[in-house]
Amino acid sequence: MKRLVAGLIPALLLFMHGMLSAQNQTAPDKAPRRILVVMEAGGFSQNELIMLKQSFLTALRSIPDGPVPVDSSSTSFPGFVRDRNEAARRAGADSWLIVKVSGKDSPSINVVSFDLLYNIKTLDFSVSRHERLSIPDLYRERWDDVIPKIVKTYPPIPSIAYSRGPPAPVKVTIRAVPGTVITGLYSVPLSVGSDGMLTIELPSPAPYSLRATAFGYIPTTKDIYLDGPIELPLVQDRSSWLRLDAAFQNGFFPGVSANFSIPSLPYFGRLEFTTFRVGIAVNQDQILASLPLSQFTFILGVYLSPEDSAMRWYLGLGPTLRVSLPSGGSLVVDRLLPFGGRVIGGTEFLLAGRLRGFFELTPTLYYTPLPALFAASFGSNNGSNNSSFPYIAIPPLFAVDVLEVRVGVRWVL
Repeated sequence: MKRLVAGLIPALLLFMHGMLSAQNQTAPDKAPRRILVVMEAGGFSQNELIMLKQSFLTALRSIPDGPVPVDSSSTSFPGFVRDRNEAARRAGADSWLIVKVSGKDSPSINVVSFDLLYNIKTLDFSVSRHERLSIPDLYRERWDDVIPKIVKTYPPIPSIAYSRGPPAPVKVTIRAVPGTVITGLYSVPLSVGSDGMLTIELPSPAPYSLRATAFGYIPTTKDIYLDGPIELPLVQDRSSWLRLDAAFQNGFFPGVSANFSIPSLPYFGRLEFTTFRVGIAVNQDQILASLPLSQFTFILGVYLSPEDSAMRWYLGLGPTLRVSLPSGGSLVVDRLLPFGGRVIGGTEFLLAGRLRGFFELTPTLYYTPLPALFAASFGSNNGSNNSSFPYIAIPPLFAVDVLEVRVGVRWVL
């Protein structure tokens, strides 16, 4: 009996070893995430920045099963998510991480990260230090309040995610406004049906960038990483038909205007009103200016950039009329500069929400029976009586204000 038990023990041990080996063989193989690391520091020297970055990379590499850092040696990192994603892909990473350290006396650390595999921002948080970061502390920085969050966000994933074979077609359903035209996915534009749905097949896994345009709606661009069948709803905002301006012309002469346009078309019409009752016009004679004049301008223009551009350029031209309303008098057309024509070239840029800023160069040609008097009324720019640029007389009937400008804010309704 003892011999039987003694013979069974090795057999049992071999059996258990075989079972454990089988479990290990069938367990899914895991691969660490690869993360492109960018370090930015305000108020630190280049050598201090290098020490900070090395301490961070050392701390991240010391974590078992943590993400593998891919060092970014470039001196600058793109500002747009799409460009950052492309930089990460070129570096062989599947995500990117920006660590920004600000201030030495009471340092603040901001961490932002984006996961390319799932196409989402994963981290955006800040932590602070209560003590000054001196040079001896830089290479000893442990990052205990930063590294664990990164490791938790990027656990190892099945290695099949990196080597799943050639791309295979998967079903993609896009929900959008009926009639929306989708470009960027196929070699030809696609159209969303009357039910607001478009179903296609695309190779996966792969990154894609689509652009959606629909009449009456602001165009939208969306980047996706296709990792299987997906239903993709598009957020489309209605295009504006009215924009209201509050502006200053030249030396802070106030004015307002209304811009009208047909949604989704690049053309616009504008009605401007500017008053010269109060303002600042710096020249050799005076600083404060108050003239009994007002000016009406009508502009027809065209936008040269799409409606969703960060900076939108435009051109326009149209007639202008100047009127005078002296104290105690009646409203009459100005005798010195009764009317003229204006050309505009400008750009508008996003400030916040529906509020935009704009800058325009608006050279204006005026009809005047006294062009020399018009130019002389602005004084001399260099002490010479015949130099009044940018106010140029064109005898016998015209004068030009070459460098007239208009700046302000624009409310998109």
